[in-house]
Amino acid sequence: VVPSPPAQTSGSASPANSEKSPGTGPTGHSNPFPRKLMEMLRKEDPAIVCWLPRGDAFTVRDADKFINDILPRYFRHTKLTSFQRQLNLYGFRRITKGPDVGAYRHEWFNREKPELCIQMKRSKQKSGASPRIGPSPRTRSNSLSSPGASPAILSEMTPEQGPTNYCLEPSRVGLGQQ
Repeated sequence: VVPSPPAQTSGSASPANSEKSPGTGPTGHSNPFPRKLMEMLRKEDPAIVCWLPRGDAFTVRDADKFINDILPRYFRHTKLTSFQRQLNLYGFRRITKGPDVGAYRHEWFNREKPELCIQMKRSKQKSGASPRIGPSPRTRSNSLSSPGASPAILSEMTPEQGPTNYCLEPSRVGLGQQ
């Protein structure tokens, strides 16, 4: 096994390389995105990007300043969508309900326990179209009846003849009568 080079090899003065981040492991290594994100949240103006009060999630408060001023200091891209994609690849989840809507959370990303972020793993990039579970929402293939079959009756076809269709219309099976 060949040992990895030290985490800080360049003389760059950017915040991403200027000092050892909390969240680096015993050998000084961690996944770069969570480590840089942890450093960003520690150093940058909380009016732009900050931890939520509990320290278990963070939010971007000023997207324009975040994109123009902060992202270029830590990452090679300046697109919010690229940043969000990295969050998704590392397993962050966006909060969609309640007072923290729009914030991002991960079980191993916490202000009070920065060393946990070394456990975070980047998922493999998806190639091509993502597989769907079940039929496409634009098709009617999830219908209980097949083309040409009457939806009003239960099919009497056997499995050898074709798929069995079941119709649950109450008026046709005697459930809707009182």
